[in-house]
Parts: sequence; C-alpha cells; structure tokens
Amino acid sequence: MGSIKELTSAEQYHALLSDDGYFAVLAFLSENSAQSIAAAQILSSLSSQSNTPIWKINVHQTTDIHPLLAVNQVPTVVTIKNGQLQKKMVGLQTEGTYRKLLADAPRHRADGTEAPPLRITVYTTRSCPHCTTVKNHLKRKGVPYREVDVSKDASAATDLQRRTGQTGVPQADINGTFVLGADIAKINRLIGL
Repeated sequence: MGSIKELTSAEQYHALLSDDGYFAVLAFLSENSAQSIAAAQILSSLSSQSNTPIWKINVHQTTDIHPLLAVNQVPTVVTIKNGQLQKKMVGLQTEGTYRKLLADAPRHRADGTEAPPLRITVYTTRSCPHCTTVKNHLKRKGVPYREVDVSKDASAATDLQRRTGQTGVPQADINGTFVLGADIAKINRLIGL
C-alpha cells in the first residue's frame, strides 16, 4: 500500500520526472494552514488504500519545487504522469474529490501492461442493504464509483434491464462488465484487487 513521503528538493522532483511511466500525486502544503493540515489528513488516510505514490512538499522548507509548477496557494494537489503535469487542484477538496484524483492513476495488469482506468457505476435503490455493502466495499478500497438510484430514475432502470436482462439491484457496471448482487469476490477480480 502507498504512503505519503516528503520531497525536499528540486533534485528529488526531477528524479521522479525521469522515471518513464511514473505517476505520482504531489501535495503542496504548509504547517501554518488549517486547510493544508486537513488535506494532509485526508491524503494520509487515502494513501493507506492506494498504491499510488503521494508526495508532500512543505512550501516553507522546500522552496524550489512549487515555482516549477506555478503553485502559489496551499493546499494545492497535482498529478504528474510521464514527467508532465496532468491535473491541478487548488484549495481543500473533499475526500471524494481526492479519491477521484487517485482513480486516475494508471492500473497495471499481472503482466505489467497498463490497464484502462476503472469506470464503475453502481445501480441501487435506497432500501437495498446489499447495495450498501457494495458501496461501502468500494469506499473502503478507495475506488470511486458513480451511483444511480433506479427507483428515482425510470429511464436508467429501463436501460439497465435492457442491457442486463435483470431488474434486481445492486448491479455494478465495471468497465462494461456487470456484476449482479454483492459478489465482492467478482468485484475485486474486476477491479484488480
């Protein structure tokens, strides 16, 4: 599992950039900022659920990295892939937003090749306990998903039945493969756990 490490120099930063295919999350923080402290707590919690490297940069102690990425406010969280800035989030974000950011990290198959990013939709109803089981499992694993309550969206219910031949929930669409019920083993296999 991942953990938050600290970048303390531009040399370390440039060494990260030289690694082909490398994906990392960089969090520019200040110990004097309540929002930075809150962001660090959220990212620390998420790091234990992710294999994505998360690096923190204390902007008061390490002053030669944030100018390279035009970071002038804390907290700012960026993603770097193949040496290039991918996304930049300024200000404190919700846990869900940071989860989505980590979901952009490349996934790898057993043979080492890059797998497509996960796109998950969980079809639910409010009164479904198995739906809650699936959603809580995905949250615990740090896997973002979109929820569609078919009791509130008749067209989604009709489309789901047309696509799967089933009306029961939960149904999880994981990159086009449907899982009916709270089949956690199958879900884990499809998301690579």
